Amino acid sequence: MEITDVKIFKSKRGGPVLAYANVILDNRFIIRGITLLETEKTGRFISMPSRLLRNGEKYHFRDMCHPIDSTVRNELTETIFEAYDQFIENEEK
Repeated sequence: MEITDVKIFKSKRGGPVLAYANVILDNRFIIRGITLLETEKTGRFISMPSRLLRNGEKYHFRDMCHPIDSTVRNELTETIFEAYDQFIENEEK
């Protein structure tokens, strides 16, 4: 699997949400709505697209797609944050 493109969209919300990303894999598959977050406790990380599900009286979020192992998650996280840093650098010019 090759990450062939990353598009970054700046967040207007503020707080821990830095931006959103769309990632294209192998020029054939797109993942939209990955959230880029940063907190003091955990640092920078990504959150995969999810939806709210109801189980009786309880509600919880469930990822719609996600990496199966930590190697892929780390590669995805590093590539997305490299694109984000580049985006911020270009925005400041």
